[in-house]
Amino acid sequence: MTEQIQANIKKEMEAYQLSYSKDGEPIAVNFRSLVPELKKSERYSHLIHSYPAKLLANIPYYFLASDALCPRNGIVLDPFCGTGTVLLEAVLSGRIALGADANPLAKLITSVKTIHIPKETLSNTLEVTLVRAKKYRKVLNHPEAVTVWYSNKSLRQLTNIQRSITEIEDKQQRNFFELCFSNVVRKVSYADPSISVPVHWNPDRFSGHPERMNEIRRKLQQLETVDVYDKFEVVCKSNIDRIDTLKGHIRNGLTARIISDDARKLGLESNSVDMILTSPPYAGAQKYIRASWLNLYWLNRVKIEDIRELKTHNIGREDYRKEEVYESYTGIEAADIVLKDLYKSGNTKRAFLAANYLNEMKVALDESCRVLRQGGYMVIVIGNNTVCKRQFDTQNYLTSYLVEKGMHLQYKLIDDIKSYGLMTKRNKTADKITREWILVFKK
Repeated sequence: MTEQIQANIKKEMEAYQLSYSKDGEPIAVNFRSLVPELKKSERYSHLIHSYPAKLLANIPYYFLASDALCPRNGIVLDPFCGTGTVLLEAVLSGRIALGADANPLAKLITSVKTIHIPKETLSNTLEVTLVRAKKYRKVLNHPEAVTVWYSNKSLRQLTNIQRSITEIEDKQQRNFFELCFSNVVRKVSYADPSISVPVHWNPDRFSGHPERMNEIRRKLQQLETVDVYDKFEVVCKSNIDRIDTLKGHIRNGLTARIISDDARKLGLESNSVDMILTSPPYAGAQKYIRASWLNLYWLNRVKIEDIRELKTHNIGREDYRKEEVYESYTGIEAADIVLKDLYKSGNTKRAFLAANYLNEMKVALDESCRVLRQGGYMVIVIGNNTVCKRQFDTQNYLTSYLVEKGMHLQYKLIDDIKSYGLMTKRNKTADKITREWILVFKK
């Protein structure tokens, strides 16, 4: 990045603050246009693993381009780090990167994509791992909840690759190949690739579109004979190339570090972080754990019977039992008006979920404010949505809460979401989110 680009971005941020201080109106931006040097979707190791609702890399790149919000050697925290988009951009910019996330898969992706391992080393380990996997003959049993997603051939080959990876002694390399393996787990399953959570591919859904129906049937037939070893090798080689692009771009010894699995309990000293840059879960958005459960099973990160317990660590989860639902409010006046209306209209569970989401977010924001140093900046990327056809103005609710806590709102930006794949409808009472709000605060 040139000094001129850095200077231009710094000047733009100053203009945003001046404009917002005058009229208090959010400023419409397009981060793809603001950062034209990031035209390509493939940037370093960002695409090393699929994951729902990834943050656009342009956003952290932009806010970390200059020292306007964070000193050059400062500490950047993302308490909802997901797959480490912020953390990778932070280490690439020469900062120390810290993150937290409840999903073991997200933490694995983050740890792998932010470390450079020599290409020759990974290539040699890949060869050894495949040779060893193909020698195994013992077939291990899997629960029916898993076997229904695969052909017998795929199950056998997946099991062999999994076993072979466990014998890789070096932890960083083992993590890398586990991540590649995780990519393959969904690719060779009967899961519909267009849906983030595992749902069986069903050609009958397209009975009105014969060409599409026949296409899916052909693909399902191909999955019966697919060579998982070949798929694994292809994924590994692509990801080895991605990791190799980090060479020379990450300062020696500078890596991203996962500090917690809960944004509400970061375990950091007060006033220890220079900048917080994050995109927290959206109200009624993605089911991250459910989307990842097949991957987590094969990675030995969680037992199937423990999936529900793992979900409880997620802010905004929805799988509450009927007896756990009650009328609750947030203390945020604008939000409570909507919640009261929802309760009165009989949408008790939706109201409870929305209230619970905000109350859990309040605790997480309290923790973020605690660890942020005086004078430090907090950048939040968030979207509004609807709950039972009522506008749920999340960005405004979070803004109100943070201002009440003494945070100083510098400006608000709005960016339209170009890909509806960023967010998916969780249920029939929620709409797709088409805009993101970028909230910039100073402590």
